[in-house]
Amino acid sequence: MIIEGNKVTADEGKTLTNGETYSKQVYLGIHDAPENWREIPDEDVPEEPTIEDKAEAYDILMGVEA
Repeated sequence: MIIEGNKVTADEGKTLTNGETYSKQVYLGIHDAPENWREIPDEDVPEEPTIEDKAEAYDILMGVEA
């Protein structure tokens, strides 16, 4: 992990995460710190839900029956 001021960059083959957000590069806000981020292997990054998955989740939350 490379830390340059408020910019944190993941090493090659790694992704940064704070447990909720995943990115190759992060610009820290005033209330954030490099210690809040860790590197994980790229293959461990979860897949982003598809639009179909999001639509199904919306229907469930709204009580819509398909």
